[in-house]
Amino acid sequence: MRFKESRVTDGATLRHSRIMAMLQFIADTEGATTKDIQAFMFLHYGLKYRTTAEYLHEAHLAGSIVLSQDGRWVVTEKFKKYLR
Repeated sequence: MRFKESRVTDGATLRHSRIMAMLQFIADTEGATTKDIQAFMFLHYGLKYRTTAEYLHEAHLAGSIVLSQDGRWVVTEKFKKYLR
């Protein structure tokens, strides 16, 4: 799975595309651990683990993802409708 970023001069647009890719990864894997997501973001975008942790925190606060009982982040039903 390879993601290509277009030339973007706007930092917010670049951040948005990375967050959407992260959420799509979580949805596609039907749940992923923090380490899985951090590894994905590092390999595809070169992001530091801390930056990915901040993205996860913000997505959680926004109600896009929740932490399941087995310690995996999963996309909420509300957000799944947005992905379709």
